[in-house]
Amino acid sequence: MESVDAALLSLPEDITLQSVHPTPTSVLAHIACQRKSAACPQCQQPSIRVHGYYTRTVADLPCAGRRVVFQLRVRKFVCSLPTCPQQVFTERLPELVDSYARMTTRLTAMLEALGLAAGGEQGARLAQRCGIQTSSSTLLRRLLCLAAVPLPPVRVLGVDDWSGKKGQRYGTILVDLEQRKIIDLLPDRTSATFAAWLRLHPEIEIISRDRGTDYAAAAREAAPQARQIADRFHLVRNVADILLPCLARCRAELCASARREAPEPEPSPPDQPRSLPHPDTWRQHAPAQVERKYQARQAEREEVFAQMATLRAAQVPLAEIGKRLGKSDHTVRLWLKRGSAPVHRRRRKRHSIFDPYADDVLERWQAGVHDGPQLFAEIRAQGFSGSVSVVQRFLQTLRTRRRPLSDLAPPSPAEQLSARAALWLFIREPTTLTDREQATLEAIRQASVTADTAYGLVQGFLTMVRQREGERLDAWIEAAQTSQIPELQRLVLGILRDREAVQAGLTEEYSNGPVEAQVQKLKVVKRAMFGRAKLPLLKQRLLHTV
Repeated sequence: MESVDAALLSLPEDITLQSVHPTPTSVLAHIACQRKSAACPQCQQPSIRVHGYYTRTVADLPCAGRRVVFQLRVRKFVCSLPTCPQQVFTERLPELVDSYARMTTRLTAMLEALGLAAGGEQGARLAQRCGIQTSSSTLLRRLLCLAAVPLPPVRVLGVDDWSGKKGQRYGTILVDLEQRKIIDLLPDRTSATFAAWLRLHPEIEIISRDRGTDYAAAAREAAPQARQIADRFHLVRNVADILLPCLARCRAELCASARREAPEPEPSPPDQPRSLPHPDTWRQHAPAQVERKYQARQAEREEVFAQMATLRAAQVPLAEIGKRLGKSDHTVRLWLKRGSAPVHRRRRKRHSIFDPYADDVLERWQAGVHDGPQLFAEIRAQGFSGSVSVVQRFLQTLRTRRRPLSDLAPPSPAEQLSARAALWLFIREPTTLTDREQATLEAIRQASVTADTAYGLVQGFLTMVRQREGERLDAWIEAAQTSQIPELQRLVLGILRDREAVQAGLTEEYSNGPVEAQVQKLKVVKRAMFGRAKLPLLKQRLLHTV
């Protein structure tokens, strides 16, 4: 029986199980080491002379949901070397428990794994479910005691910043792009900190970064042997940033072209005077969310009535119909007698704080004052305590009564165009556009010479990015400089200041994509730590992967 218990407890060699005392919640095991000798920790000389004994209480991994506690009988030996300063020493059992430890090495490893995977509070709750009694502070303390991860030689480095507190505190994340793993976190994103780290790693050959100047300056200063690569995503982002004001400027050309092509509008008949509501019955316009909820409830009632009619046509009794649909017999009989689902609209006008000022507002509206904020200011001076949105909801019912302007031509694509919407038409691949998007893009290019020129240059640059054709960069720069488009010329100036890195980014396979993925991982871990995400602890969790 003892051999079975020893096998279940997986004790190391030379450690025997003397007795087991199980309870409903725990297992107490008495164990002892049977080695004939022990080595002195100072002089490493073996000794067989036993000086005495003492007992250590050590916690171990749970067994079948019950806590396991070892009563370890430890021997003290007398050193066999007379000149050794350690005259009496305790036998060491590193395969089971460390010196002065209150838990076995395998339990310590399990707590470290729980802390790395789940953090402090969540790790403690998970440990409790596994039968391990611990606290969040213990888990975090174990994580901070982990030894530093040895950093292997890095050939291809990816660098980017991350936010500790957005707008106030930033750090730097360093990623091995060949291994696709985080190798270090720096406390800030300054050029001096990054340069100091680079001087400790002269083996770096390639550095992938964004278009920021701090990391570029640090790499030129501290790692002149490394080839810098500008990230392709940030290059596309630079193109989008300069294209947005360019398209906003082109909108004037588009509108002028649309006005030239639009037919002359026919004179419209004079407006007919419209009747205004009576102040006592004037209701405010229902908000959009209220109207959506009503439409959803009305659609549900219509569907329930359709089911009632279907079941009644099948000669199903009224009681059974009500039971199926969750309605009373009276409701089923009333709906079927009516022949339709009821429409629950409020019949009586609800009292509002706007009512005392309705006469004045209607009078001013009749006089031609249709501006909501102006009317709000006038009645606010009279003592109105509501908000401008209340006034706007009442005025909305007057505006919906206006005559539809059917004599105007339909809006042109230029009038409906926004620079941000057109931006995506310009930077996406032409094969991914729908027929409607392609028609809109073609109309923009035909109406504006500037937009047509910018589209050709932007697509040429994006083709270099997608197909990594960096050898075409010189020809593209020359074409952009001769285009006479100020935004593209500013982009060229930025590229020329970082030309080698940009050309490498358009040629090499490396990019900051894996770095951005690790930044997202950092954010997930940081947010799951509930405020306990200071740099030392965050660094331990990210560098020691489970």
